[in-house]
Amino acid sequence: MLDKSKIKKICIDDFAIKKRDKYATVMINIQTRKIIDILESRDYEEVKEWLKTFPNIEIVSRDGSITYNKAIKDAHPKSIQVSDRFHILKNLTDYCKKYIKRILNRKVEVEKLENTSGQEILKLKEKYKFETKWELILRVKELRDLKYKVNDIASILGVGNKTVINYSKIHPKDKEKYDTITNIKAKSLDISTRKETLINNVKDLNSKGKSMRKIAEDMFLDRRTVKKYLESDGKWHHESTGVKRESKLDNYKNLIKKMHINGSSSKEIYVQIKEQGYSGSDSLVRKFITDFRAETLEGEETVDIKYIKRNDLISLLYKPLEKIKTITSEELDIILNKYKQYKVILETIKEFKEILFGKDNTKLKIWIEKSKALNIRELNSFITGIKRDIEAVNNAITYEYSNGLAEGKINKIKVIKRIMYGRCSFDTLRNKILKLENST
Repeated sequence: MLDKSKIKKICIDDFAIKKRDKYATVMINIQTRKIIDILESRDYEEVKEWLKTFPNIEIVSRDGSITYNKAIKDAHPKSIQVSDRFHILKNLTDYCKKYIKRILNRKVEVEKLENTSGQEILKLKEKYKFETKWELILRVKELRDLKYKVNDIASILGVGNKTVINYSKIHPKDKEKYDTITNIKAKSLDISTRKETLINNVKDLNSKGKSMRKIAEDMFLDRRTVKKYLESDGKWHHESTGVKRESKLDNYKNLIKKMHINGSSSKEIYVQIKEQGYSGSDSLVRKFITDFRAETLEGEETVDIKYIKRNDLISLLYKPLEKIKTITSEELDIILNKYKQYKVILETIKEFKEILFGKDNTKLKIWIEKSKALNIRELNSFITGIKRDIEAVNNAITYEYSNGLAEGKINKIKVIKRIMYGRCSFDTLRNKILKLENST
């Protein structure tokens, strides 16, 4: 029989039962590392009365829940509450993650000038983009008049040698035959025209007094779509326009360029980057090499460009640089110099970690004031949360207690719960857990 009067140091946490909107609270004895009890609620009144049945509780480790805070304080006013360090740090990094997503693009460009001594060095040349085939033909003729060789023109424009020769022979009187927009461009314009007509029809019906709901019904549209059309400027703007899609080659492009300059074949390049983690096809490598050759001319220096994924930069909130293989220390220095706000966030988290694990809670107030002065919305939300629970956060710095024990026990409960899913009540689950705990 459990002697509740002997329970002095506990940690509590919650877990979902049956439906996601229903939770239970689990209590673990810190000294024996065993589950003491499970309550089918995490509401204030139930938790408070439950805690009162354990008369001598002195220390409670918990997450940042305000409900638990109030219930513990009212049930045991003299007890010491310790906020879990893991949850505090997770809240901070989650808020900082939101901020980074707000200020950085999905891919961050690292750009620098790099000399490659003893090698043939290429300079990136402007890529010619042509609305019509006739513009391309005129460019071929222009380069031929400038005495460029067929091979050079083919390389610059990314076309075949035969295409260059054939385009050179086309007579100006045939302009009308070739002076048409590309199929892709035509299709895009057609979509834009239809969408803008639809937007204007919606606006016209609204100006005649029809409600959004009626317009949606008559035109078979979602009301949210109608609302978006009414708030628009009448032009169609596709969300993907101008957005550069990620490529499996992004982190290998510099290596491919250098190996190509040094005379490596596409097959040799493919084998090399595959060993480094490339998961795409060899045809994608060959196409990139072809495009690279088509947009380059001899020069003195090369622009070395690499794209770093934003998610990799977010990973630095949790992991040291040496554990992230996609970013070098040199590249990180470039990013920190270019994006000062990102640098500030990394430094802010680093300072907080040092305080949280440094056993000196007098520095927390200074950190809060310094961070508040940055005027970052997401960081201010975190600060508001810890100020609301400041005593428990200070205790987290002072004491060694944490909810790591509770997290492990909850994982065990979840496994048992899944095994018993649909075949038991909460009471059966509780009895099974307590029996297992007492038998070991």
